[in-house]
Amino acid sequence: MKLWDNLIHTKDSADINLMLDQIRNCSINARGTAVYFIEEDNKDLGFCAMYRAWLEYIYLADVCGMIPVVQAGNHFAYKEDGMINGTRNAFEYYFLQPASIGIREVGRKRNVLRSRVFHREMVELVLTGKCAHYGYTKRYMHEMARIVRKYISFNEQTQQYVATGIEKLGIKDIKVLGVHIRGTDFRAKYDNHPIYVTEEECFREVNKLMQEKGYEKIFVATDDVRILKNFWAEYGNKMCFYEDVERSNKNRSVAFSKSNRKQHRYLLGLEVTRDMYTLSKCSGLVAGISQVAICAQIHKLAGRQSYEDIKVIDKGIYQNSHSFIRL
Repeated sequence: MKLWDNLIHTKDSADINLMLDQIRNCSINARGTAVYFIEEDNKDLGFCAMYRAWLEYIYLADVCGMIPVVQAGNHFAYKEDGMINGTRNAFEYYFLQPASIGIREVGRKRNVLRSRVFHREMVELVLTGKCAHYGYTKRYMHEMARIVRKYISFNEQTQQYVATGIEKLGIKDIKVLGVHIRGTDFRAKYDNHPIYVTEEECFREVNKLMQEKGYEKIFVATDDVRILKNFWAEYGNKMCFYEDVERSNKNRSVAFSKSNRKQHRYLLGLEVTRDMYTLSKCSGLVAGISQVAICAQIHKLAGRQSYEDIKVIDKGIYQNSHSFIRL
């Protein structure tokens, strides 16, 4: 696939032409040896939003024959001050490097292209037709799943944490309906964020599938204590969830929360990764629009599987003047 051909016919801009020149210089003349150094330092991205960004950058490297190397920026919301799992690179807190080289080797390479935000925006434009933070298409999902399958592996610590969590839930051999519903800052109605899905709206879809499709358990992933309590009141022992997840009863994002617990920021990323991966292992999915739900679907496809049932409750995106505040 000649990505630059698609881009040049999609939109005429100086940024695209600059990117094309960079890619040609690095990858055409040194295909398979040029390094694509991926680093985005957006402090306002939650974990799964950043994870999608990493996948999009790696996709660009893949189709252009470059070697991807990923480093999380210093302002990444989940970065700790000290070492985690033997590294200061917050990407490596959770994952193995996607290719055969690491951060230290990048400086010794002659052909290095550094990522820029508009690189991944152009990937979104090619695969979805627009640069939309929550947008995706069938083609996008399958391409990102291919990237996960080819390049993404949990490190030993993450793999053990996720596997142990799923084992303790006791859901490996039964038919489980995964539910992901965002609360906290989604209740605040921020511009360009999904319209909040209520518990009652979710209950209707869950009840229908439970009655018609014979699900034995409901796995609930949420960042909001209030939502979890309402689900427990509705379903009781029919539901399961991870008890050691940081949640909130306020309209503020847990992703940017402060806490006295040791390695809090690292654990926030670990917890949402486990939630996302567990959702991908469920037989069905009910969710609102969210980055976690999108990544769960990508990982489901990466395992060459599909959900028996999937219901994404799409109420649209807020368009207002209420800009996002981390708080």
